[in-house]
Amino acid sequence: MAISEDVQNELSQLQPYIDRYLEICRVLGMDSAKYNRLMSIPATAKLLGVARETIDLWLLDPGFPRILVGNSHQVRLRQGDVFAYLKDKAVHWYKKIPSDDWSDE
Repeated sequence: MAISEDVQNELSQLQPYIDRYLEICRVLGMDSAKYNRLMSIPATAKLLGVARETIDLWLLDPGFPRILVGNSHQVRLRQGDVFAYLKDKAVHWYKKIPSDDWSDE
């Protein structure tokens, strides 16, 4: 299956984020105690080098792992779960493409 030029361009734009993810994994070591720590949404955004709004968008996905803490149900994200989610999305990106419900066909 040939990949269109548009898709190739989009993938090349994602390369800095993939490089950042791989660097984070290398620095943290996937077996370290830090890998299991709970983080707030802003801390997660800072760690990954993305905007908080990006994390908020990911939280719209019911499959995005989260932990609700306390009576107020504050969202906390376990570092290892976030990395596993991102790895799965990076590996299986082509399987999760939504259909275009607005098409005329």
